[in-house]
Amino acid sequence: MKQKIQTLLLQLNHGLVAREDTVKAALLAMLARENLLLIGPPGTGKSMIARQLATSLAAPEGDGEMQDYFEYLLTKFSTPDEIFGPLSISALKQDRFQRKTAGYLPAVRVAFLDEIFKASSSILNALLTILNERKYHNGTQALDVPMQALIAASNELPADQEELAALYDRFMVRRFVDYVGNDALPRLFEAPAQPPAPVRIGVAELDGIRREADAVAIPAHIVRAVQQIWQRHRELFKEDARERLSDRRLKKAIHLLRVAAATNGRGAVDLSDVFLLKDCLWNHPDNAVKVRDMILDVLKECSRAAPGDDGAPDDDVPAVAAPASALGVLGAVVKGLRGSGTERDPLLVEDIHDLMGMERPEVGQKGYWFRQTADIDCSGLSTWMTIPFQGHYDGGGRVVRHKDDLGHALFTDIRAGSSVVDLKLENLRLAVTVEESHVGRCTSTVDLVKSRISGCAFVGCETGGSLVDGVALDSRISACTARRFLVRDTAQACTIADCRVMLDVYRDGTLRDCKVLGGIASKLVKGSVVERCFVAGTLKKLSALAMLSFMYAGLPGKAVLAGIAYACEDSAIRYCAVGRLDVQDDDVRLNYRIAENKGGLDNNASIDANPGTDSINGSNGKTVAAALFTQRYFEHTLGWDFAAVWQWDAASGTPVLRASPAGGRAAGPAASRSAPAGDLLARQLRANLWA
Repeated sequence: MKQKIQTLLLQLNHGLVAREDTVKAALLAMLARENLLLIGPPGTGKSMIARQLATSLAAPEGDGEMQDYFEYLLTKFSTPDEIFGPLSISALKQDRFQRKTAGYLPAVRVAFLDEIFKASSSILNALLTILNERKYHNGTQALDVPMQALIAASNELPADQEELAALYDRFMVRRFVDYVGNDALPRLFEAPAQPPAPVRIGVAELDGIRREADAVAIPAHIVRAVQQIWQRHRELFKEDARERLSDRRLKKAIHLLRVAAATNGRGAVDLSDVFLLKDCLWNHPDNAVKVRDMILDVLKECSRAAPGDDGAPDDDVPAVAAPASALGVLGAVVKGLRGSGTERDPLLVEDIHDLMGMERPEVGQKGYWFRQTADIDCSGLSTWMTIPFQGHYDGGGRVVRHKDDLGHALFTDIRAGSSVVDLKLENLRLAVTVEESHVGRCTSTVDLVKSRISGCAFVGCETGGSLVDGVALDSRISACTARRFLVRDTAQACTIADCRVMLDVYRDGTLRDCKVLGGIASKLVKGSVVERCFVAGTLKKLSALAMLSFMYAGLPGKAVLAGIAYACEDSAIRYCAVGRLDVQDDDVRLNYRIAENKGGLDNNASIDANPGTDSINGSNGKTVAAALFTQRYFEHTLGWDFAAVWQWDAASGTPVLRASPAGGRAAGPAASRSAPAGDLLARQLRANLWA
């Protein structure tokens, strides 16, 4: 079912631009039989989302011609007849009050009501029971309503109207839909592609999801997390009368968590499911970000190192394990391989034949878990294998080697939702491209990735060449070491922390819109562009310099550091900002806040805590007082994009990157930058199709 839902999401997004998260929320609400409210200005695709959602439901058997979608624009003059159906004349002649509901809202499975809060009291009273109990009182009869989801839209929220507050509370999922941002605007010019082959969910599948959801367990640590979220919500909004959480909302939230887990193929709710409550626990859009951040803070406190990352047991986090009879059995799920492909009972890669067998799509592209149990020598292969990979590969600290560097990569591409950990490569690259995946503690004697990473987390990797011999987009790179470059060509919208590089020059590359905990290059930026980057860091000793290492000049006496680079040659360093550089080593001194001025320095800035004279286009940049080192300065003076790329972290007083889709979303929206890539929360978010 999970794979079918992923295909369905692609179908529902056809013809829509930058609406992926809203479509996910809408589909999850429908599968949970909950209601969705879309808030935003006209012309943002709200009705189109509802229409596309209706097409995802297969007609019940025998009802191929039934009308299964109802749409209406409410005004203050709308009457119940227009929504629930006209009165039956024949019933009136028999002194019975009854409506003919066929084709109207009480008889369809998906409905869309625009300007919902303009409903009259007579419409409102009937909607309340439909939304909550799925019942419609048609005269003296209480009819069951087959509605799978009611999607409503409004340009504005109800204000100081008690009767509308009850209606508003019945919409479990709320999303704010705004106009397409500048970064996605070019997509509106693209010619429409051919629609994908239709995929629909049948009645039996919906019933199956409901049964599986009812059986989903809620572990004790999840109960504690939800309790903590409720408590902090009350504390956060104790002065805001608009924000209240009803008991009904808690019951519905629990059901939504169970459906999210079931549709991900799990038998228990995990932390990533709880993150989905970010769209359920706010009443006013102004508070949506506060709620999201509060939930993420609680989840990070509840998280810990991921099982397998530090050897810690999974405590009370249930996993879907293989039946005891299948553990380690040859051919349990794949002919020729031992194991059942689950996390607890992975498929074992014991020799070169097992490794080459992953070329088969039914093996290497099905999301299975693998564990390598022995070193594998590929030197005897006269032709190289082609392995597109989607799944989870634990190298077990073992080696895959080739006798010569012939430019080969173990995997042609590592696809979204995958992970590769603890693998050692000799004369081999890990992959040509990596999308939305986690790579941890992998090493290579040559480049690790040949071409491109996007939406990824790379943690604790080492390479004898470059980490990425090409482009890195929207990714987090931490605790990595490269003998050449971390990213040879372009790094954009990346967070790079606690990394080291063994080369003195960053040459012919582009570093744009990145947050760097440390300096940009060890000695020289040459023939490159460094633009809108934020640099800050604390140094305790020279051997632990952060990010590509701070610049080491090799001059007699004290080592000389610079915030960006020791020198800028035939390059452009512009619109960058340097936060506090805290040097905690007696043998180190800060010589330049930006770089030695050899031309190419333009409109850079440094917080006044760093020593240096004011020079906006010089080696030290503009000196900015801490009180003015705010989002306003970054946005209006340096020209940083706080609508789509950056956001301001008030707690640290620094800019942080948003989770922006760059051909895909980094390992769990927003949380990929907010939770350590190796912890339980980050891993679960990467695997959750709704996150």
